[in-house]
Amino acid sequence: MSSNKFQHPFVKDLAWLVEGHYIERDFNLQPYWLVDVPLRLSELDNSPEPLIQAVNDCKSHFLGSYFETLFSFAIEHFSSLNIILEHFQIEAEGKTLGEVDILIETPDGQLHQLELAVKFYLERPDLAPHNWIGPNKNDSLLKKTTKAREHQLTILHTEEGRSAIQNVAKGRTPNSSLLIFGRLYYGLKNNADIEEWLKKDDGGWIRASHFILLKAYFSHFQVLEKPHWMSFPNINNNYAFFCTENPYNLFVKFLHDERPKHVTLWDNVKGINKIVFVVPDLW
Repeated sequence: MSSNKFQHPFVKDLAWLVEGHYIERDFNLQPYWLVDVPLRLSELDNSPEPLIQAVNDCKSHFLGSYFETLFSFAIEHFSSLNIILEHFQIEAEGKTLGEVDILIETPDGQLHQLELAVKFYLERPDLAPHNWIGPNKNDSLLKKTTKAREHQLTILHTEEGRSAIQNVAKGRTPNSSLLIFGRLYYGLKNNADIEEWLKKDDGGWIRASHFILLKAYFSHFQVLEKPHWMSFPNINNNYAFFCTENPYNLFVKFLHDERPKHVTLWDNVKGINKIVFVVPDLW
């Protein structure tokens, strides 16, 4: 199954999630996906109204909330897992101690707390140990995993956490697992880096003044908009050619908004499709 075969962007992102693009994985979802998931996705692609409604019902339009909506939909409709609780807060004496993303039950009755995230990290070896950082540089893989394992994933093992779920746990102790979906992006400084990157499935990141180097390898590019940062978009003739869309136009965009741009690139003849972050030169 490939997310590239579907047409609706929500369904494509849902298929990408089910494919399993992990950065961190403590819990293996694969045994719990139903055998007819490809068929169910195809049917949903033809009639996506239930998924559209689920996304529209989400009060937040942030990427993380969109992803959690897709995850909940996938578990409910495409898996043998049972959702017990979602997005519930653990409180004590009027204070919020933490929030649990989702509590699920396996067919054999085990409980699992899952801490979920979708992240996109760019490699910066010079910033080690925070050498994998988010596009805005305030987030890092180390920060995320440390906080999750030292706080969120311990909350149900506290007295307050056990008390909060006692009616549904019925004496069972949940296992706690971290699932970070997403993509890693390696630095592209020259043609040698680019040619090595073309052999991999990972993303890449490149400074704006070097973006022109990619013209030798791709015929088209398009700037991706949130929340559709996960799967590759459908390719059609409306996307800009390198030869007609000046790559240096990105500089103009950086004058108004210095946030890194998420860009998909492809070549119709070679059949290559890749994703990069284009960052300001001083990033």
